Formats: sequence, structure tokens, C-alpha cells
Amino acid sequence: MIIKIKDEINDALDFNQSATDFINKINQINNDDFVIDFSGVFYISRSFAQAYYASKKRSPKNITEINMSDDVRPMMDMIEKQIYF
Repeated sequence: MIIKIKDEINDALDFNQSATDFINKINQINNDDFVIDFSGVFYISRSFAQAYYASKKRSPKNITEINMSDDVRPMMDMIEKQIYF
């Protein structure tokens, strides 16, 4: 299942609670595999990225990301490395 995060939250991902709520919502859907499409997102805060990856790590779902812009990818990569390594 592909979900456009911009449509679910916003094109500027600011708040850590939004990330947690987003992953919790995914956890309630009767599907095991999710692709999160970041197209159209132009900003992501460090706190959002941290909450996103922490929630993703705890989730029983298979969650992958696509279409991260050059504005979003560096922050997500940095946080992912901190959480997963």
C-alpha cells in the first residue's frame, strides 16, 4: 500500500507527535507492507524524523520510503543511521 505522507500530514513535517500518530495509524490498517511516498514534502524537522524512525522501528509493519527530496533525504538518512546503528 502506498501512502503519500503530504496528503496525510502536510508538505512541511514539523511535529514529532504527527510522526507518531502517522505510524500508529498505519499500524491499525489491515496490511503488512507500506510504502511512504515523500513526494511534495519540502521540509522535515529533526524531531519529526526522530519520532518517525523510532515509531517505525517499533512497528510490526514493513515500512519503506520513496521520493525523498534533496531537502528531506539528508535529515532522514542522519536519523536513520542514529536509530538503526
